Amino acid sequence: MRVAVLPRDVAARVITTGISRGAWAVNCVNLVLTFPILIEFMLSNGLGEALPGPLALLSLMLAFAVWAAFMPRAWLVGTFLAVGAVCAILYEISLVSAYPPIMGEALFVVNRPAVSLVLIGMITSTWITGLVWTFVGFVVSILVSLAVAVVTGLPVTTGLGPVLVMLIYVATYIVLGAIQRSQRRLVPDFEQLESETQRLAFEENARSRVTAAVHDTLLNDLSLIMNAPDTLTQRAVDRLTADIETLTSEEWLHESQSTAVDDSDAELRNRLTLVMSDLQWRGLTVHITGSGPGIYRLSVGTASALVDVIRACLENVLRHSGTTVAEVDIAYTPTDVTVVVSDQGVGFDPTEIAGDRLGVRLSVIDRMRAAGGSARIWSSPGTGTSIVLSAPVLEMVAPHPESTHGQG
Repeated sequence: MRVAVLPRDVAARVITTGISRGAWAVNCVNLVLTFPILIEFMLSNGLGEALPGPLALLSLMLAFAVWAAFMPRAWLVGTFLAVGAVCAILYEISLVSAYPPIMGEALFVVNRPAVSLVLIGMITSTWITGLVWTFVGFVVSILVSLAVAVVTGLPVTTGLGPVLVMLIYVATYIVLGAIQRSQRRLVPDFEQLESETQRLAFEENARSRVTAAVHDTLLNDLSLIMNAPDTLTQRAVDRLTADIETLTSEEWLHESQSTAVDDSDAELRNRLTLVMSDLQWRGLTVHITGSGPGIYRLSVGTASALVDVIRACLENVLRHSGTTVAEVDIAYTPTDVTVVVSDQGVGFDPTEIAGDRLGVRLSVIDRMRAAGGSARIWSSPGTGTSIVLSAPVLEMVAPHPESTHGQG
């Protein structure tokens, strides 16, 4: 039985992704709670007529925060910082213009958007990258305070909110980095252990095949010679010659001496595991099944295209199917890998997809064709959707040990 274990870097990325998701959740909550606080303060001071502007700016920031929470990409986080900085500047200026004493009486109302700029998260593979994004958000929040001070002529006032959030993030990422370093030092690398276990299993399998070959050829040939008459028949000579050629052939010697295992499909499995983890955070449960009788090697471009297309298919399930569960089944042959992505959602009619809807065509069909594979879609309203992806396999490196058990 083959046990899939997350490599350390993938496990670290999953943990860091969780922290980033939590940051975006806190960010959205911070902006949502600002609405009632701002409304209560402004109405209690008779400033209801000045509410529409700040509320619109908060709404715009919240929209970008929600968007970035569901699609944490670098360009989108950068867009949030740029748009959020402009919104925060206009927000603070509008409040100061409507009620100048607000900087001294209710700074916590003024700097909530600036706090939001620090509460950014990014899917990263290392804690250092997360720390860098935190500092970038903090610097942008300081620039917002400077811009407001220049426009209004008031002293620069940042408040404790952005500083406290930055310190909490810095402490969190530093602790995470220390834990990961300790893990590398104290916890064994299970991926390496699995690879070593497979290597030993294949060595044992190779020895078994050599023993079987010796038993089936050499011992039988010796028996033939011992029990043969003084002169061997031509048929016996031909048999002995064929057996010698088999055991001394370059192909047999290479096969019997080679024990290295190229577990090249490990990267595909690990990247798919990360995709499943990311989608689970967003509310889609993915059941992945299937295997093959061996270990396979795919080209780097094929593996990358296959992962991207599977992600695109699952994104469509999450957005359009109306269900929270999807199935991914992977099957290998010596020449191809086939992946079936299916759901029991609302379905659709593939023939009615508008010509200007490029998602399925570009993200799925064309991407698979470019990788030398194919994609077929079966769906109808009310019956769910099944997408069959096929991609070429370069070679089957070796059979799994389980596939040779029981053969005599």
